[in-house]
This record gives sequence, C-alpha cells and structure tokens, in this order.
Amino acid sequence: MERVLHGSYLAPTLSTALDASGLAGHDRSFVTELSYGAMRRLSQLDHALAPLLKAPDKLPPRVRGALRLGAYEILFRETPPYAAVSAWVAQVKRETPRLAGLINAVLRRVRKPTEAPPCVQLNLPDWLLSEFERALGRERAVEAAEGMLEPEPLWLTLFGPEAEELLQRDGARVEPLAPGVGFPASYRVRAALPLAQLAAYRLGQAQPQNPSSLQAAVALGVGAGDRVLDLAAGRGVKTAVFAALGAEVTALELSADRSAAARENLSRLGFEAEHLVADLTDPPDLEPAPFVMLDAPCSGTGTLRGNPEIKLRLTQESLAELAALQRRMILRASELVAPGGVLLYAVCALTEVEGPGVARYLLERRPEFSLEPPETAEDLLPPATAEGPAADTVEGPGVGATEGPANGGAKGAAQPGGYILPLHGRDGFYLARFRRS
Repeated sequence: MERVLHGSYLAPTLSTALDASGLAGHDRSFVTELSYGAMRRLSQLDHALAPLLKAPDKLPPRVRGALRLGAYEILFRETPPYAAVSAWVAQVKRETPRLAGLINAVLRRVRKPTEAPPCVQLNLPDWLLSEFERALGRERAVEAAEGMLEPEPLWLTLFGPEAEELLQRDGARVEPLAPGVGFPASYRVRAALPLAQLAAYRLGQAQPQNPSSLQAAVALGVGAGDRVLDLAAGRGVKTAVFAALGAEVTALELSADRSAAARENLSRLGFEAEHLVADLTDPPDLEPAPFVMLDAPCSGTGTLRGNPEIKLRLTQESLAELAALQRRMILRASELVAPGGVLLYAVCALTEVEGPGVARYLLERRPEFSLEPPETAEDLLPPATAEGPAADTVEGPGVGATEGPANGGAKGAAQPGGYILPLHGRDGFYLARFRRS
C-alpha cells in the first residue's frame, strides 16, 4: 500500500511482493483481498479513522497502513474485531512498539461511518463523481461507483469446450457468463492454483480477459476471413479474439514491449497476426480495412475495481489531455476504414468527454460515417442526454441513443454510443460503432 500510494501500480507491486513472500493458497488470496479492498475503500477508511486520530498524516506510513488495513478487515470484511485488533497490534509491535497501544485503541473503537458525503461513500473524488453523473445520469453513476467497490473475480476467455474440461480437471469451479453462446466466451473461474499453473492457460486454451473487453471485441462483428486492423492493440488480448474468430488481423501498437507481449500471447494461444510497432497519430501506409478496432488509451475509470489507484492520480487536466489524444486517434483510425467498412471505438472509461464527446467529434468531421448499433447491444446503456441525467429513466436493452446524426450536444439531444456498466465483476466500457458510406 505504501508503494502504491507513492506512485507504483497495485497489480505488479502486489504480485512482486507475494512472489517474494512465499505465501500460497488462502494466505495469498487473503493478502490480495486486503490490498485491493483497502485501496478501493480508502476514502471511507480514512473518514472512519479521522475522528480517532489527532494527526494521521504524521504517523509512520506503515503504521497508518496497518490502521487502514485493520479497519478494512473490521468494517468491510467483517473479521471478528478481537482477531483483527490482535493481529495488527502484534504486527505494529514488531516494527514500532511505542505505537502498538494506539493501534489497539483505535481499532477497538472504529465504526463504519453512517453519514458521509457521497464522494466519501462512493470512494471517488468529487469531480470524478460529477463526470460519472454527466455521462451516466445520477442513479446509474452511483450504481457504477458502488459496483467497482466489489471484488473482481478471475475471468477467463475460453476458446473451446476442452478448456472448460482442463480447468475442471485442475479442480477449478467454472461458470459461463452466458451459457450457450459458443466460443470464445467468458467464464468466471475459481481455482486453487495460480493462473500460470492451470493447464488450460499453459496449453493455450484460455486467456485472462474481462467480459466487457470480450464484448467490445465481439461488437466489431468480424468472422472468418475478414481483414481487421486492431489499433492501439496493447498486449493483444482483443487481437487474440479476432484471430480465434478466423479473422486476418494486423495489430498496431506504439509500445515495442507491449507488441512483444502480444506476440508471445498469440504464440501461446496458437493464433497468428501481423504485429506493427507504430504511432497511430502518424500511422504507416496501410491499405484500408473493412473492419477497424480502436481501443484507445483512456482514463481507465471503468476499471477502478481492478485498478483503484487510478482515482488517486487522475486529474481533470490529464482527462482533458486524454480526450484530445482520443480525438486525434479516431480521425486517423477513420482514414484506415475501407468504404462500406466498420469502425468500432472502445474505451474502458465512464466519462462523457472520452465517450460520446469523441464520437460526436468524428461525426462532425467525417460526414461519410454514421452510427449503427454494435453487434452485441443487449447490455449497453445509452449515455445521459446533454440536458442531464436522462439515463436514469432508460429501460430495456439496446443503444437507442445511437440513431440519427450527432448534433454537437444540443439540449436534450440523444448521445451517440452506449455504456457497459461495471456491475457483477465486469469493467465499465463505452462503445460506438460507425459505418463508412
């Protein structure tokens, strides 16, 4: 926690610490749950501890971390208070004996706050909560924020029924997200073994991927033999899905390291794709393709469940910079779409400026593009209108807000594209599908 609060990323930092610790099984899972849980609910924990501490900022960082972790156990994990207090007092006594009494006194008295501002209860900066409300409407913004405070399951994309059999042989509990949809498909997996030791992973039958990410890939609508440009392809997770569907994929990625990781992942899975290291703001000379995917760099505000440190670092200024980059990238991406072809814009973000704002920007500058519903529209929530929280009253599936031309945000106007809400372990995404005339 101390390292993450000083700029490190939680997932790799925790992984390194766990590998060095020698912990396994339940203990490893317990430390993971404590780390993620406390980082997700940091605002609530500090609010609960504040009345019991005179100068929390002056405490040694590891002592303050022990208070936060102990409070999380008691308030949100519902560990018996006597057990949590005893464990954290013993820990602090080994490192800072003079403050063991403070730990004992504070953790025995800590209580879950009954009254707190919404930004504290939802563990979001006030300005970011306002951004969620602008994009989703007030009711859905609260629902999304609360959803990302819950634990994240292990999601695997399976590429065939043999993967499910291999997981079951390893003693894993396997549950399909949507039974009967065919493959590739998302499965919720509970396994005692680490991912790298599961036969389904080692034999190239599965890859870690949130269901919302898989849905974004499937929304492009590709099939066998289709030519696809996967732009800002990252580590090739969606590239693998396109290849599994039989498409001929060219993946562009700015980072040579991420491109190399994508090659390695596809090799493990037994798929093939062409990989190019290139800057999309100045792309190489490529033949336009009938299917183009742009999963643009974004704020990641739809992934706060798995990346809670984002909300501690994101600023309004950096959000504006990201939106400016996305606008440049979508214009370049549109130039790579063949006549009659499809462009799918996706971001794992829940802000208006990164979603409908970018979609409107493209429609205003490229009149040959029009919106159409993504291939998988059943889970998409239309954005709030420019007037305010209209999404609160939206019922039923689909992307009804995608019909008709964008008008630049006139009062009460329908907004383009749709959101996947970050509920039940899923990440939040914005998707917009465009057709070139």
